[in-house]
Amino acid sequence: MRIYIDEAGAFIPPQPPRPLFSIVLSLIIPSATEHELFYEFLHLRDTWPNQNVEIKGRSLDESQAAQIISLVLKYDTLVQFIALDTNTHPDNLVEDFKNRQADAVTANITREHHPGPIPHLHQLGEEVRQMSNQLFLQALATWELIIRTIREGTVYFVQRQPEELGDIAWVIDRKYRTLTQMEETWSTLILPLSEGAFAKVPLVGILEEDYSYFDAKYGFNRATIEPEDLRHLQWLHSVSGKGPLREDERLGVNAQLLLTEQRTFEDSRDSLGLQLADMLATILRRALNDQLQYPGWKDFGGLLVRHHNPGTGFIQFGGGEETLMTGHARNVCKVLDSKAKSMVGE
Repeated sequence: MRIYIDEAGAFIPPQPPRPLFSIVLSLIIPSATEHELFYEFLHLRDTWPNQNVEIKGRSLDESQAAQIISLVLKYDTLVQFIALDTNTHPDNLVEDFKNRQADAVTANITREHHPGPIPHLHQLGEEVRQMSNQLFLQALATWELIIRTIREGTVYFVQRQPEELGDIAWVIDRKYRTLTQMEETWSTLILPLSEGAFAKVPLVGILEEDYSYFDAKYGFNRATIEPEDLRHLQWLHSVSGKGPLREDERLGVNAQLLLTEQRTFEDSRDSLGLQLADMLATILRRALNDQLQYPGWKDFGGLLVRHHNPGTGFIQFGGGEETLMTGHARNVCKVLDSKAKSMVGE
Protein backbone atom coordinates (compact mmCIF):
# COMPACT_ATOMS: atom_id res chain seq x y z
CA MET A 1 0.00 0.00 0.00
CA ARG A 2 1.06 3.58 -0.61
CA ILE A 3 0.79 6.22 2.12
CA TYR A 4 0.78 9.84 0.96
CA ILE A 5 1.35 12.54 3.60
CA ASP A 6 0.72 16.25 3.26
CA GLU A 7 -0.12 19.15 5.52
CA ALA A 8 -2.42 22.15 5.29
CA GLY A 9 -1.77 25.28 7.30
CA ALA A 10 1.32 27.03 8.61
CA PHE A 11 1.38 25.77 12.24
CA ILE A 12 1.89 29.38 13.38
CA PRO A 13 -0.37 31.19 15.90
CA PRO A 14 -2.71 33.52 13.98
CA GLN A 15 -2.71 37.29 14.30
CA PRO A 16 -5.13 38.56 15.45
CA PRO A 17 -5.85 35.57 17.74
CA ARG A 18 -8.73 33.38 16.55
CA PRO A 19 -9.42 29.64 16.15
CA LEU A 20 -7.37 28.43 13.19
CA PHE A 21 -6.61 24.77 12.52
CA SER A 22 -3.58 23.30 10.80
CA ILE A 23 -3.64 19.68 9.65
CA VAL A 24 -1.40 16.80 8.67
CA LEU A 25 -3.14 14.06 6.72
CA SER A 26 -2.30 10.63 5.36
CA LEU A 27 -4.05 8.99 2.43
CA ILE A 28 -3.59 5.21 2.22
CA ILE A 29 -4.15 3.82 -1.27
CA PRO A 30 -3.96 0.05 -1.92
CA SER A 31 -1.33 -0.67 -4.56
CA ALA A 32 -3.81 -2.89 -6.41
CA THR A 33 -6.15 0.02 -7.18
CA GLU A 34 -3.78 2.98 -7.29
CA HIS A 35 -3.39 3.07 -11.07
CA GLU A 36 -7.14 3.03 -11.65
CA LEU A 37 -7.74 5.76 -9.07
CA PHE A 38 -5.08 7.99 -10.63
CA TYR A 39 -6.52 7.43 -14.11
CA GLU A 40 -9.96 8.55 -12.94
CA PHE A 41 -8.44 11.50 -11.09
CA LEU A 42 -6.74 12.72 -14.26
CA HIS A 43 -9.98 12.27 -16.21
CA LEU A 44 -11.92 14.26 -13.58
CA ARG A 45 -9.29 16.99 -13.50
CA ASP A 46 -9.51 17.35 -17.27
CA THR A 47 -13.19 18.26 -16.98
CA TRP A 48 -12.46 21.27 -14.76
CA PRO A 49 -11.97 24.76 -16.19
CA ASN A 50 -8.80 25.32 -14.13
CA GLN A 51 -6.72 22.67 -15.93
CA ASN A 52 -3.19 22.95 -14.57
CA VAL A 53 -0.47 20.38 -14.06
CA GLU A 54 -1.18 20.70 -10.34
CA ILE A 55 -4.41 22.03 -8.84
CA LYS A 56 -4.14 22.97 -5.18
CA GLY A 57 -6.91 22.19 -2.72
CA ARG A 58 -7.28 25.85 -1.79
CA SER A 59 -8.48 26.63 -5.32
CA LEU A 60 -11.32 24.06 -5.35
CA ASP A 61 -14.90 25.23 -5.22
CA GLU A 62 -17.57 23.28 -3.33
CA SER A 63 -18.54 21.19 -6.37
CA GLN A 64 -14.95 20.21 -7.15
CA ALA A 65 -14.21 19.36 -3.51
CA ALA A 66 -17.27 17.12 -3.39
CA GLN A 67 -16.21 15.42 -6.63
CA ILE A 68 -12.76 14.63 -5.22
CA ILE A 69 -14.25 13.09 -2.09
CA SER A 70 -16.73 11.08 -4.17
CA LEU A 71 -13.91 9.77 -6.37
CA VAL A 72 -11.70 8.63 -3.50
CA LEU A 73 -14.69 7.04 -1.77
CA LYS A 74 -15.10 4.66 -4.73
CA TYR A 75 -11.86 2.91 -3.76
CA ASP A 76 -11.03 1.15 -0.52
CA THR A 77 -8.79 3.93 0.74
CA LEU A 78 -8.27 5.14 4.28
CA VAL A 79 -7.60 8.66 5.56
CA GLN A 80 -6.06 9.63 8.88
CA PHE A 81 -5.55 13.18 10.12
CA ILE A 82 -4.18 15.15 13.04
CA ALA A 83 -5.60 18.63 13.55
CA LEU A 84 -4.48 21.26 16.05
CA ASP A 85 -5.74 24.74 16.72
CA THR A 86 -2.70 27.01 16.30
CA ASN A 87 -4.47 29.66 18.37
CA THR A 88 -4.04 27.44 21.46
CA HIS A 89 -0.32 26.86 20.74
CA PRO A 90 1.35 30.23 21.46
CA ASP A 91 5.13 30.42 21.18
CA ASN A 92 5.79 30.41 24.92
CA LEU A 93 3.78 27.21 25.42
CA VAL A 94 5.43 25.47 22.45
CA GLU A 95 8.89 26.61 23.53
CA ASP A 96 8.37 25.19 27.02
CA PHE A 97 7.01 21.91 25.68
CA LYS A 98 9.86 21.63 23.16
CA ASN A 99 12.49 22.12 25.88
CA ARG A 100 10.84 19.50 28.07
CA GLN A 101 10.85 17.06 25.16
CA ALA A 102 14.53 17.81 24.54
CA ASP A 103 15.33 17.20 28.21
CA ALA A 104 13.39 13.92 28.14
CA VAL A 105 15.68 12.49 25.45
CA THR A 106 18.48 12.03 28.00
CA ALA A 107 16.51 12.08 31.27
CA ASN A 108 16.58 8.30 31.78
CA ILE A 109 20.25 7.69 31.00
CA THR A 110 22.12 6.00 33.85
CA ARG A 111 25.52 4.36 34.29
CA GLU A 112 23.92 1.03 33.47
CA HIS A 113 23.20 2.02 29.87
CA HIS A 114 25.52 1.12 27.04
CA PRO A 115 27.80 4.15 26.42
CA GLY A 116 27.66 3.87 22.64
CA PRO A 117 24.41 5.77 21.94
CA ILE A 118 24.78 8.34 24.75
CA PRO A 119 26.61 11.07 22.74
CA HIS A 120 24.07 10.67 19.97
CA LEU A 121 21.22 11.11 22.44
CA HIS A 122 22.72 14.33 23.84
CA GLN A 123 23.10 15.62 20.28
CA LEU A 124 19.52 14.59 19.51
CA GLY A 125 18.23 16.54 22.51
CA GLU A 126 20.06 19.68 21.40
CA GLU A 127 18.79 19.33 17.84
CA VAL A 128 15.22 19.14 19.13
CA ARG A 129 15.82 22.23 21.26
CA GLN A 130 17.10 24.18 18.23
CA MET A 131 14.12 23.38 15.99
CA SER A 132 11.82 26.27 15.16
CA ASN A 133 8.48 26.13 16.98
CA GLN A 134 6.67 25.85 13.67
CA LEU A 135 8.73 22.88 12.47
CA PHE A 136 8.59 21.23 15.91
CA LEU A 137 4.79 21.39 16.03
CA GLN A 138 4.44 20.06 12.50
CA ALA A 139 6.96 17.27 13.16
CA LEU A 140 5.17 16.19 16.35
CA ALA A 141 1.82 16.18 14.55
CA THR A 142 3.37 14.15 11.72
CA TRP A 143 4.80 11.65 14.19
CA GLU A 144 1.39 11.24 15.83
CA LEU A 145 -0.14 10.81 12.38
CA ILE A 146 2.38 8.13 11.38
CA ILE A 147 1.80 6.07 14.52
CA ARG A 148 -1.97 6.21 14.09
CA THR A 149 -1.73 5.47 10.38
CA ILE A 150 0.24 2.29 11.01
CA ARG A 151 -1.83 1.17 13.98
CA GLU A 152 -5.17 1.65 12.23
CA GLY A 153 -4.00 0.93 8.69
CA THR A 154 -2.70 -2.53 9.57
CA VAL A 155 -5.91 -3.47 11.40
CA TYR A 156 -8.07 -2.09 8.58
CA PHE A 157 -6.29 -3.71 5.64
CA VAL A 158 -5.46 -7.05 7.27
CA GLN A 159 -9.22 -7.69 7.25
CA ARG A 160 -9.62 -6.69 3.62
CA GLN A 161 -6.37 -6.92 1.64
CA PRO A 162 -3.68 -8.49 3.88
CA GLU A 163 -1.19 -8.74 1.03
CA GLU A 164 -1.00 -4.93 0.99
CA LEU A 165 0.77 -5.03 4.38
CA GLY A 166 3.85 -6.67 2.89
CA ASP A 167 4.76 -3.66 0.77
CA ILE A 168 4.32 -0.31 2.54
CA ALA A 169 5.71 2.84 0.95
CA TRP A 170 5.65 6.43 2.26
CA VAL A 171 5.54 9.49 0.02
CA ILE A 172 5.85 12.82 1.84
CA ASP A 173 5.31 16.25 0.35
CA ARG A 174 8.42 18.30 0.96
CA LYS A 175 6.77 21.60 0.02
CA TYR A 176 9.54 24.19 -0.41
CA ARG A 177 11.96 22.51 1.98
CA THR A 178 15.12 20.87 0.79
CA LEU A 179 15.60 17.12 0.87
CA THR A 180 18.28 17.58 3.54
CA GLN A 181 15.86 19.50 5.79
CA MET A 182 13.24 16.78 5.47
CA GLU A 183 15.74 13.99 6.14
CA GLU A 184 17.02 15.82 9.22
CA THR A 185 13.52 16.27 10.63
CA TRP A 186 12.74 12.58 10.23
CA SER A 187 16.05 11.42 11.69
CA THR A 188 16.05 14.00 14.51
CA LEU A 189 12.52 13.64 15.82
CA ILE A 190 10.07 11.49 13.89
CA LEU A 191 12.00 8.21 13.62
CA PRO A 192 13.31 8.15 17.23
CA LEU A 193 9.85 8.93 18.61
CA SER A 194 8.30 6.25 16.40
CA GLU A 195 10.78 3.60 17.52
CA GLY A 196 10.03 4.50 21.13
CA ALA A 197 6.28 4.37 20.54
CA PHE A 198 6.40 0.88 19.04
CA ALA A 199 8.66 -0.29 21.87
CA LYS A 200 6.25 0.98 24.53
CA VAL A 201 2.98 -0.05 22.87
CA PRO A 202 3.18 -2.89 20.31
CA LEU A 203 0.82 -2.97 17.35
CA VAL A 204 -2.60 -4.40 18.05
CA GLY A 205 -3.36 -7.52 16.03
CA ILE A 206 -6.47 -9.59 15.31
CA LEU A 207 -5.79 -13.25 16.08
CA GLU A 208 -7.91 -14.67 13.27
CA GLU A 209 -6.41 -12.51 10.53
CA ASP A 210 -3.46 -13.16 8.20
CA TYR A 211 -0.43 -11.08 9.25
CA SER A 212 2.04 -13.27 7.37
CA TYR A 213 2.76 -10.63 4.71
CA PHE A 214 3.43 -7.93 7.31
CA ASP A 215 5.46 -10.15 9.64
CA ALA A 216 7.59 -11.52 6.82
CA LYS A 217 8.67 -8.02 5.84
CA TYR A 218 8.60 -5.90 9.00
CA GLY A 219 8.32 -8.23 11.99
CA PHE A 220 11.25 -9.78 13.83
CA ASN A 221 12.14 -12.14 16.66
CA ARG A 222 15.36 -13.25 18.33
CA ALA A 223 16.15 -15.55 15.42
CA THR A 224 15.93 -12.83 12.77
CA ILE A 225 17.03 -9.64 14.52
CA GLU A 226 20.56 -8.29 14.10
CA PRO A 227 22.65 -8.27 17.31
CA GLU A 228 23.08 -4.49 17.24
CA ASP A 229 19.34 -4.01 16.72
CA LEU A 230 18.66 -6.36 19.63
CA ARG A 231 20.88 -4.27 21.92
CA HIS A 232 19.11 -1.13 20.75
CA LEU A 233 15.70 -2.69 21.46
CA GLN A 234 16.84 -3.82 24.89
CA TRP A 235 17.87 -0.24 25.62
CA LEU A 236 14.52 1.11 24.41
CA HIS A 237 12.71 -1.30 26.72
CA SER A 238 14.82 -0.24 29.68
CA VAL A 239 14.27 3.52 29.20
CA SER A 240 10.54 3.01 28.63
CA GLY A 241 10.22 1.22 31.96
CA LYS A 242 9.21 -2.15 30.50
CA GLY A 243 12.19 -4.04 31.91
CA PRO A 244 14.35 -6.65 30.14
CA LEU A 245 13.10 -8.61 27.15
CA ARG A 246 11.90 -12.12 27.85
CA GLU A 247 13.53 -14.96 25.97
CA ASP A 248 10.21 -16.06 24.48
CA GLU A 249 8.97 -12.55 23.65
CA ARG A 250 7.89 -11.66 20.12
CA LEU A 251 10.03 -8.61 19.55
CA GLY A 252 7.68 -6.72 17.28
CA VAL A 253 8.11 -4.30 14.38
CA ASN A 254 11.30 -3.04 12.80
CA ALA A 255 10.24 0.60 12.84
CA GLN A 256 13.33 1.81 11.00
CA LEU A 257 12.73 -0.61 8.12
CA LEU A 258 9.02 0.18 8.05
CA LEU A 259 9.51 3.95 8.00
CA THR A 260 12.65 4.37 5.91
CA GLU A 261 13.11 1.54 3.40
CA GLN A 262 10.45 2.87 1.03
CA ARG A 263 10.24 6.54 1.96
CA THR A 264 10.55 9.40 -0.47
CA PHE A 265 10.17 13.17 -0.18
CA GLU A 266 8.64 14.44 -3.38
CA ASP A 267 7.27 17.56 -5.01
CA SER A 268 3.50 17.24 -5.26
CA ARG A 269 3.72 18.57 -8.80
CA ASP A 270 5.17 15.18 -9.77
CA SER A 271 2.90 12.97 -7.64
CA LEU A 272 -0.81 12.40 -8.20
CA GLY A 273 -1.06 10.75 -4.78
CA LEU A 274 0.32 13.85 -3.07
CA GLN A 275 -2.02 16.04 -5.08
CA LEU A 276 -4.98 14.03 -3.80
CA ALA A 277 -3.62 14.19 -0.24
CA ASP A 278 -3.19 17.97 -0.57
CA MET A 279 -6.76 18.37 -1.79
CA LEU A 280 -8.19 16.25 1.02
CA ALA A 281 -6.08 17.96 3.70
CA THR A 282 -7.09 21.40 2.45
CA ILE A 283 -10.76 20.45 2.12
CA LEU A 284 -10.80 19.30 5.73
CA ARG A 285 -8.88 22.33 6.99
CA ARG A 286 -11.21 24.71 5.14
CA ALA A 287 -14.19 22.86 6.63
CA LEU A 288 -12.83 23.14 10.18
CA ASN A 289 -12.02 26.83 9.71
CA ASP A 290 -15.47 27.55 8.20
CA GLN A 291 -13.95 28.45 4.84
CA LEU A 292 -15.78 25.81 2.77
CA GLN A 293 -19.53 25.35 2.60
CA TYR A 294 -21.19 22.14 3.78
CA PRO A 295 -21.88 20.63 0.31
CA GLY A 296 -18.13 20.63 -0.38
CA TRP A 297 -17.12 18.48 2.60
CA LYS A 298 -20.28 16.72 3.86
CA ASP A 299 -19.17 13.23 2.73
CA PHE A 300 -15.57 13.48 3.95
CA GLY A 301 -16.30 11.27 6.97
CA GLY A 302 -16.74 8.27 4.68
CA LEU A 303 -12.96 8.24 4.21
CA LEU A 304 -12.38 7.83 7.96
CA VAL A 305 -12.78 5.00 10.44
CA ARG A 306 -15.28 5.61 13.24
CA HIS A 307 -13.79 5.95 16.74
CA HIS A 308 -15.38 5.64 20.16
CA ASN A 309 -14.17 9.21 20.75
CA PRO A 310 -15.10 11.28 17.66
CA GLY A 311 -12.44 13.87 18.56
CA THR A 312 -9.50 11.49 18.36
CA GLY A 313 -7.83 13.40 15.55
CA PHE A 314 -7.79 16.71 17.44
CA ILE A 315 -4.63 17.24 19.48
CA GLN A 316 -3.36 19.80 22.00
CA PHE A 317 0.39 19.75 22.68
CA GLY A 318 2.05 21.11 25.80
CA GLY A 319 -0.93 21.84 28.02
CA GLY A 320 -4.69 21.93 28.34
CA GLU A 321 -6.99 19.17 27.16
CA GLU A 322 -5.57 16.36 25.04
CA THR A 323 -8.53 16.59 22.70
CA LEU A 324 -9.58 20.10 21.81
CA MET A 325 -12.33 21.25 19.48
CA THR A 326 -14.92 23.93 20.00
CA GLY A 327 -17.57 25.84 18.10
CA HIS A 328 -17.74 25.21 14.38
CA ALA A 329 -15.00 22.56 14.48
CA ARG A 330 -17.05 20.49 16.94
CA ASN A 331 -20.02 20.55 14.57
CA VAL A 332 -17.80 19.46 11.66
CA CYS A 333 -16.47 16.61 13.79
CA LYS A 334 -19.98 15.36 14.50
CA VAL A 335 -20.77 15.25 10.78
CA LEU A 336 -17.50 13.41 10.06
CA ASP A 337 -18.31 10.82 12.72
CA SER A 338 -21.84 10.29 11.41
CA LYS A 339 -20.48 9.33 7.97
CA ALA A 340 -17.37 7.36 9.12
CA LYS A 341 -17.02 3.66 8.27
CA SER A 342 -16.58 0.71 10.58
CA MET A 343 -13.12 -0.68 11.29
CA VAL A 344 -14.53 -4.22 11.16
CA GLY A 345 -14.47 -5.77 7.69
CA GLU A 346 -17.54 -7.45 6.28
